Amino acid sequence: MFPTVSTLQRQPGIHSLRTLDALLVVSVTLLVTAAPLVPSSAAICAAVGTAVLAVVAWYKRCRAAAPFSTFCLICLGLVLSGVHYFPVVLAIGLLCYAGVMRGVPWLRGTATWARWGSFDRDVRLLSAAACLLAAVALLSWYLLLHPNIANIVKAFVPDLPLGLLIVGGLIFSMVNAAVEEGAYRGVILHALDTSLGPGFAALLLQALAFGAVHIGGFPRGWLGVGLACIYGLFMGVIRRRAGGMFAPWIAHVFTDVVIAGIVIGLARPNQAMHPTADRSAF
Repeated sequence: MFPTVSTLQRQPGIHSLRTLDALLVVSVTLLVTAAPLVPSSAAICAAVGTAVLAVVAWYKRCRAAAPFSTFCLICLGLVLSGVHYFPVVLAIGLLCYAGVMRGVPWLRGTATWARWGSFDRDVRLLSAAACLLAAVALLSWYLLLHPNIANIVKAFVPDLPLGLLIVGGLIFSMVNAAVEEGAYRGVILHALDTSLGPGFAALLLQALAFGAVHIGGFPRGWLGVGLACIYGLFMGVIRRRAGGMFAPWIAHVFTDVVIAGIVIGLARPNQAMHPTADRSAF
């Protein structure tokens, strides 16, 4: 009888810890979503808030919030310290996250998102549909709105022969897709699913975070944020349906190939004809 009473007494504490874990994960997600959309001073406040929440998460041993908030804090710190190449930011953040997951005993084995997953017929159809819709949306956005992406051309397209640029674009597409999917459909969606539950709220929150970071990317502006958010929803659905990361990575690679083709084949020649266009840092 005594063990039963003890178990019942512990249940409110377990429920309270799970609620705190979910609250911390959602709060950190909202902070990192807001950070790219606000002035730098407010972004610093978001980083400080993330640091405070990370301390609470580690103190309470929140299995979702502790590694997740550490990953977000590292990424925010790198961006605020002047690292402008976002794939590098995410790659460093993922490496640190992996070190934490392997080095902390009570976190080992919890990163269950890091697996290949299935690539069956339904997953392949979803991935193909996502790629096709994304290609149409990206081409329409560029051709109809004629956005100024001179800073992207300057930052990512060196003055090299076309053949080398194509190879570089393919390599970049594979690497960028890997780190973005690892960050958003891996670390972020996993933390939301395990703490908040695998419902639509978790899917939407990771998509909003993914969309927000595209405010100055490709596509850019508020329309770009919306398009990237929709794409993030598609990738989240594919990730859940596949049960792993291979399918969303493949779909993302093909989408990034389309972006690389637009930047190299359309924006680069246009930039050469208009060298005085805006070349602000990406």
